[in-house]
Amino acid sequence: MEYKRFGSTGLRMSQIAFGVQTFGWSVSEEDACRLLDVYTGAGGNYIDTADSYNEGRSEEITGSWIGRSGRRQDVILGTKVFFPTGDGPNDCGHSRKHIIDSVERSLRRLGTDHIDLLQLHCFDRQTPPDEISLTMDILVRSGKIRYWGLSNFTGSEIMKLRFASLTTANALPVSLQLEYSLLVRSSEWELLPLCADQDMGALAWSPLAGGWLSGKYRRGKALPCDSRAGVGDRWDDNADQRADERTWRIIDSLAAISGETGADIAAVSLAWMMSRKTPVFPLIGARTEQQLSANLAAADLRLSPDHIEELDRVSAVSEPYPYSFINRYGRND
Repeated sequence: MEYKRFGSTGLRMSQIAFGVQTFGWSVSEEDACRLLDVYTGAGGNYIDTADSYNEGRSEEITGSWIGRSGRRQDVILGTKVFFPTGDGPNDCGHSRKHIIDSVERSLRRLGTDHIDLLQLHCFDRQTPPDEISLTMDILVRSGKIRYWGLSNFTGSEIMKLRFASLTTANALPVSLQLEYSLLVRSSEWELLPLCADQDMGALAWSPLAGGWLSGKYRRGKALPCDSRAGVGDRWDDNADQRADERTWRIIDSLAAISGETGADIAAVSLAWMMSRKTPVFPLIGARTEQQLSANLAAADLRLSPDHIEELDRVSAVSEPYPYSFINRYGRND
């Protein structure tokens, strides 16, 4: 497993990160601990969870593994705050109260005295940037978090928070977690260039598009009944949202490249992402050791320029204004 510099920080992060949203939902504590053993045994060192995942069970299970394994200092531990964690009017969002209350609860569930990367899980329209930036600075200074980042923000809101942090505090957001895959390439229009320009680490959630790029779904075949799309338990991964001609075209190309390279389709999908000019750390998830091992194999896979060009071509989408205008007439030298 390779390790790469994470944004502007001094952290060295494994090129494949591990998201544990499924812990406490479709993955039991016993199985989760085995998956974490496999991931860290392969050299992986970033574990990503959130306070809202499965009513805190994801954090609790991760904390249980940390206590059992004794590997707290070997991993970069990330969690997130924003979504409701209770029924009260202040049990969500990015108010100082909710962020600090959430951090205290997360620390207890994770069984640790600090969070390496605390991420704001979604843009909050109600909380002023100054309040957020000062709150995060307080937490960094207290030692309860080491770094902070963002997730599911627009480019303009990212820059507002960075400006607020420069003028009212010291600790800047160091990362952005965004949706990115062969099926969802819109992050290339603004968010990934912003990460490169501002030297922010980029973590890609759903790099296999909820399993659509894993090889389990194929043109003309019924959806596996035990898959996410087959069960229909994810609002954005169902067939009516994913299964169009462009999706099948991408999957057909992935299957062809898989046949040529001998690599699993999931590994080909992830290897494409790790070939990007702007460094992107895919956040893989898994329910079984077999799935996890197939995904981790991407760390050793290098696609040829022809393979990358083919995947770029079949997954290309029309750019909206103003990106189309700028790329046509702007200076690119």
